[in-house]
Amino acid sequence: MQPSVAKRFFEGKPFEDWKKVKEAELKTQAAAVDRLNTVIRSIGNLGKVLARRRM
Repeated sequence: MQPSVAKRFFEGKPFEDWKKVKEAELKTQAAAVDRLNTVIRSIGNLGKVLARRRM
C-alpha cells in the first residue's frame, strides 16, 4: 500500500467511524470490569465480616 493511500484511509470518515465504535466497545468493557471488581471487593468484605462474627 502506498503511503498516500494509507494516509487517505487513516484520515477518512470510515476509519474515524470505526475508531468511535472501538472506543465505545472499550468503554463498555471497562464498565463491566469495574462492576465485577466492585462485586469481588464486596464479596471479600462480606467474608471478613462473617469471619469476625464467628469468633
